Amino acid sequence: MRILLIQPDHRSEEVGFRLVAMPEPLALELLGAMVPDHDVRILDLRVDPDLNAMLTSFNPDIVAVTALTCEVYAAREILQKVKDFSSTVFSVVGGHHATLLPEDFQLPYVDAICLGEGEFVFPQLVDALEKEKTLDCVHNLVWRHSDGRFIHNGRDVPYTGTEFIPHPRRELVADYRHAYSWLYDKPDTAIATGRGCPYRCNFCSVWEFYSGRTHQMSARRVLEEIRSVETKHVTFLDDNFLLNAGRENEIADLVKAEGIHMRFGMECRTDSIARHPPIIEKWAGIGLENVLLGLEGISDDVLISVNKRNTAWANNEAIRILHDNGVMIWGAFIVDPDWTVDQFNALRDYVYEKNITHTQFTILTPLPGTELYRQKRKDLLTSDYTCFDTLHAVVPTRLPREEFYRQFASLYARRNIGFIHEYLRQGRLTMEQVRFGDRIFRQFSRWESYMEHDPILKKIRITGTATNGDLLRDSKGDASHSR
Repeated sequence: MRILLIQPDHRSEEVGFRLVAMPEPLALELLGAMVPDHDVRILDLRVDPDLNAMLTSFNPDIVAVTALTCEVYAAREILQKVKDFSSTVFSVVGGHHATLLPEDFQLPYVDAICLGEGEFVFPQLVDALEKEKTLDCVHNLVWRHSDGRFIHNGRDVPYTGTEFIPHPRRELVADYRHAYSWLYDKPDTAIATGRGCPYRCNFCSVWEFYSGRTHQMSARRVLEEIRSVETKHVTFLDDNFLLNAGRENEIADLVKAEGIHMRFGMECRTDSIARHPPIIEKWAGIGLENVLLGLEGISDDVLISVNKRNTAWANNEAIRILHDNGVMIWGAFIVDPDWTVDQFNALRDYVYEKNITHTQFTILTPLPGTELYRQKRKDLLTSDYTCFDTLHAVVPTRLPREEFYRQFASLYARRNIGFIHEYLRQGRLTMEQVRFGDRIFRQFSRWESYMEHDPILKKIRITGTATNGDLLRDSKGDASHSR
């Protein structure tokens, strides 16, 4: 069968984390690897926007799309166009949002919705379609009956580990490789060595998606993937790569023993670093270049409020350890819509004091399917998923909204660049990388850029009639205060 896997495009013309990183569609590469006996293509619409050309030239039997919350409408549009192209094409959607809120895709132009990890569902689905079997035999599937009803086969979470999963079919995105990036590094190759998270942050959908389970590849299995990489930079996309210090120590030892010369990036919790300083020294010795730290907040109170199960001490200690080992820090912080000016100032001072190379600020967003969403649902100002990109406040703000965005954008205005010049002098950053970072900071520090998808201010601009304090109605007809 001819199978087309599609990564949708969700682009803000002004701001968006695409400016900072655009990892390859690893989930689709893994799906392709699970159906090796079929003709598979990947279309990454972030790089190649010509869907019609691909449909015409490839004429697929099955089209599968993945989508995060802010990509829901883009995914729907793709699936609609697929059915317009040919009603005989079987259309499928999966991913985080489809798993946690499948009802958002129970539409006439969607044939099936995969729940959970696609590697367990998609091969079953393809096999059933090829053999013309009824779809009620496919676990973790919601599918549309011929009478239009959607049938839910139920969901279970298989626990088979990750060793059985073949290597991602990276050749399927070879034409796009030049576009994939991670902070200063391009082209980049992404590797996921584990799944799930044992923690329960209330803003995160990861542990909900994996039903609280975690599983990791063995060190030797990870080494196999590293060996297969053709780029000079590898990013480990695990939500906490240093979850198992024994395994990560073994990986580092294997990389060193193999004489592999690469640069690495990873995502980590700060308490994992604080508990095991020697592991950072070891990884820095084999090419660890940067670490994305989920710092979230600068005080224990903030960390408690999001159920981070971490401490400000661990944050500070991890920053110190990374600095001591010459590893650049990509620090991620959460901004609460309920903040005052004093809280913005405190975070600004902290970033200045800690010499964090690159900063990422996100607005605390009740993403559908999370505990925070269930807590805050009644406070939502909109049901427009394009606003749920963590760069717009979808609940009321304590400050007037324009002032909130002015304060938020000003977090990106660099006050301390002396350490950047020192990195440049030491050769840890190139002039091209410094200019790239400056462009990002300038773009994110323009407060007007956040107006495009704000659930309140965009309506003010469109209608020209609303003012602060007016009541507005979203697409559900719910009254929402513009605070």
